[in-house]
Amino acid sequence: MPSTAQAPEVHTLTLLPTVNAPKAARDFVTKCFCDLGIADDYVGRTVVSELVTNVHKHVKIGQVVVRVFEDEQDGSVVVEVWDSGEKMPVVREVEGSAESGRGLYMMSMLVRDWGVRLTSERGKTIWAKLDR
Repeated sequence: MPSTAQAPEVHTLTLLPTVNAPKAARDFVTKCFCDLGIADDYVGRTVVSELVTNVHKHVKIGQVVVRVFEDEQDGSVVVEVWDSGEKMPVVREVEGSAESGRGLYMMSMLVRDWGVRLTSERGKTIWAKLDR
């Protein structure tokens, strides 16, 4: 007999990659964390801001889909950002005088784990696992 297990609730937001998208994504994460009973949303807001800003700066087309959900395996919170770009994110070493390029490195220091999943059609999903 097939399983009738419930899928976890996934909060989803779809945006255009504009200059306003990072703020909308941060506000969305705040609401999601509140719904999940998590008072401190700093890391979630920082992560989603970095990932959505990168879509705005580097992809510039299509849509951005932000998803937030609880990982039932370990209780962590997962923040995912999908975009239609094919270029993979790269954590770079940055010189001290550089004005940008540190975001993914900083994000990687704040989260339990993160990675990239290519989609079957076009684009990618960047995900980050955060401690509660």
